[in-house]
Amino acid sequence: MLWFKNAIIYQLNKDYLLDKHIVEQAINANPFMPCGNTDSAKSGWVSPYGEHGDNPLLIDIDGQLLLRLKKEIKILPSSVVKQALADKINKQEDALGRKLKKAEKLSLKDEVFIDLLPRAFSKYQHIWLWLDTKHKRVIVDSASFKQAEDLLALLRKEMGSLALTPLSTETPLEKTMTDWVRNAVVYPDIKLGDEVELKDAVEDKQIVRCKHQEIDSHEIFVHIDAGKQVSKLKLVDERGLSFILNRDYTLKRIKFEGDILDKNEDFMPEERDRKLEADFVIMTNALADTINSLIKIIN
Repeated sequence: MLWFKNAIIYQLNKDYLLDKHIVEQAINANPFMPCGNTDSAKSGWVSPYGEHGDNPLLIDIDGQLLLRLKKEIKILPSSVVKQALADKINKQEDALGRKLKKAEKLSLKDEVFIDLLPRAFSKYQHIWLWLDTKHKRVIVDSASFKQAEDLLALLRKEMGSLALTPLSTETPLEKTMTDWVRNAVVYPDIKLGDEVELKDAVEDKQIVRCKHQEIDSHEIFVHIDAGKQVSKLKLVDERGLSFILNRDYTLKRIKFEGDILDKNEDFMPEERDRKLEADFVIMTNALADTINSLIKIIN
């Protein structure tokens, strides 16, 4: 499904221009190819429209670029590897008439892993990538910075360079969000939601989570007065979406309201490609407005 559930936001270097043709060449040079017999994982680009037919690997609508990465991961249960290794060690020790050394066992483990790979199950992941050339941003639909960085590394491999900086501010976001809650701030379009997580400023393992709770309630103020800071906070964009803002500047559990989702419901099933493009336009417009407003209030 196209609608982003997460957003890791990167800002392009002010002097860096994102050229569509360079991006297109980069992804066309690295389409997805399935794992071979000795591959434990493979990543590559697939068409946002779907993997059947000769569809382009990039959608460009008015300077908004949409890409989709596919990753195949071979799954080998540890119990299967352990049993196969034990059997192989026993056979070797019987043949040699002695116990194997640690280095020899490690070498056998690598052999077992390679032997089992062709019979391993495959797990597939798909990750959306949105390149906003208007606002000079790159947004990855992922909850994991590592996953996002791996995706961008694949893009950089062919492009040569991609000057990106994760969204950040001089003032720690925990302090900013704590001030919002303490002062019950209200901004145009953006308001505080009913969910918050607080962590102790010194002992990070001391966590308080509140759901369906009035943000300006006495219970929350008690935790703030005791030295805890807001590490996660639900925000509501009154233009039609909500999300959890994390202290690492990522957006998670993005939820688009019905008024936005229902705008393109009149497309017929055979118009799937047109609906995808229409959804992309609506989503990028809505999410770009939200990100713009968020950047204003955190700076």
